Amino acid sequence: MTKSSDIDLTVLQNSPSPESRKWYFLPETDSTNAEVIRRLSSHPSEEGLVVIADCQTGGKGRSGRVWHSAPGTGIYLSMLIQPNFSSERIPIVTLMAGLAAAIAVNEFIPQPAQLKWPNDLLLNNKKIAGVLCEYYATKVPAVIIGIGINVNHTQFPDDIKDIATSLKLESGLETNRTTLIKQLVTQFDFQYSELKNNKIQALIDNWTRHSDLFGKSIIISKGDQSITGKAVRLDNLGRLVVLNESGKEIVLDSGEVRIQRK
Repeated sequence: MTKSSDIDLTVLQNSPSPESRKWYFLPETDSTNAEVIRRLSSHPSEEGLVVIADCQTGGKGRSGRVWHSAPGTGIYLSMLIQPNFSSERIPIVTLMAGLAAAIAVNEFIPQPAQLKWPNDLLLNNKKIAGVLCEYYATKVPAVIIGIGINVNHTQFPDDIKDIATSLKLESGLETNRTTLIKQLVTQFDFQYSELKNNKIQALIDNWTRHSDLFGKSIIISKGDQSITGKAVRLDNLGRLVVLNESGKEIVLDSGEVRIQRK
């Protein structure tokens, strides 16, 4: 099956790309990331693979959360890359994928969505997209990049309706998912090329321009620890540098960030 409502795999397969890309469309799966993982054992070298689902029954969010994946409404896709670097650079990959999502989504809305470290895209302070990267130290090390975008949703479950939004809820317009996927993958290809050419600072600078986090007072939750301070910058590994209440800069490689609203 290559088509469901507005996702047309034939159009995507004919899109120009620097990668030798393989596209798969599934009407339903548990998780597109899990689908790529299952393929790794039998297809260990498949950089450029993209798996798209019309819906997910167990879509993965960060920290074990579930990504709401209603049929016919969102973009739920995973890509496989096999970069020649170690797992410590995965935060940069997450930033890269988030930046690609931000640039793509912002082509379809008048008011720009903003990146929130490390892997969320917010519109009017509500989540509209998220990224989940998983590293696998296989014979050819692999990174699976899952991207979820809330596109044509008109409602969300009660537990997330106050923190999630969609392109349609914000703009009032339907967005063609094939068109948005093409834009997303085109942006991803460009950012990945920049990363492979070691243009990390340019990537970080671009990510920073698409975020309103810096200079804000924030609270970071990490396990049972809570840190209050001001978001200062990203370092060259994509980690968040925070000036804490004692006036000391601390560096975080993960955590849940909340901006303190006045």
